[in-house]
Amino acid sequence: MTEIALRGESSAALIPDAAAGLVEWAQAAHAAHTLASSLVKTSFVPVAYKGRPDEAAAAILAGSEVGLSPMASLRAFDNIQGTATPKAITIRAVMLRLGCEVEVEESTSVRCIMRGRRTRDVNWTTVEWTIDRARKMGLDKKQQWQSQPGAMLIARATSELGRLIAADALLGLGYTAEEVADDQPEPTRTVARKTVQRAPKPVAPEPEFDEPAPAQEPVKATAERGEAGITDAQSRKLHALLRECGITDRDAGLAYISQLIDREIGSTKELSKAEASKAIDQIETEKDPAGEWPEPAPIPGTDQ
Repeated sequence: MTEIALRGESSAALIPDAAAGLVEWAQAAHAAHTLASSLVKTSFVPVAYKGRPDEAAAAILAGSEVGLSPMASLRAFDNIQGTATPKAITIRAVMLRLGCEVEVEESTSVRCIMRGRRTRDVNWTTVEWTIDRARKMGLDKKQQWQSQPGAMLIARATSELGRLIAADALLGLGYTAEEVADDQPEPTRTVARKTVQRAPKPVAPEPEFDEPAPAQEPVKATAERGEAGITDAQSRKLHALLRECGITDRDAGLAYISQLIDREIGSTKELSKAEASKAIDQIETEKDPAGEWPEPAPIPGTDQ
């Protein structure tokens, strides 16, 4: 038998295996969608996936590619314009699961130096992101870069390092949520010219979103992170916005803020100055140009 004939038989033998793999993936996709359809009706999924089984299924499938459980996948990916997009912390988690060593050599508001290497590799791969580099790309004008430059530098360095040392694992994940958000145009706010007459809204009792504490007592968690705490002006603004959008229950308000900053809090006094700014900006963007608020989204764990 000739070598060409042998190669032909070998290629033909691979076709059933490839077809079987495709059938298995289709079955996994169907199972992911069935699971997602149930999960998106609960309060255990991020707000971005509530009532969106297709997007949730895509996130679950993307997470399974890198060894994440369904619930971990839903929290590891942001839903950006219907696409499951990994967060920078997801990229780092994948690298660590591969056994990569990842070290942050320097992290400030103007520079981040990070290095990493695969298991049994001798040489380290080092990446550096500076605020000057971000400025040349026009990123310094973005709200996220202005409010928390250090975190954005770490996110960019993590993404770049991951693609350099773990491209085989990250090939199907694409760019991170932080990178995609940087490519989105800043939302423009227009001033309504037409005067709209509205009936006065009933005044609800002012909710207490803070635990009683001495005015000058620093919040331990914020101090340990070395971040400036929420200011009095930010606290008043945040409380006013929550009342305006119809959230008057303390637990519901804290749960909503926790979703906005992606960190659970028990009091607004635990917020850093940057987190408070992020929460205020995101709540304000929910207003339509006429200044009206949409119906409040359901808050996990509450009746709101």
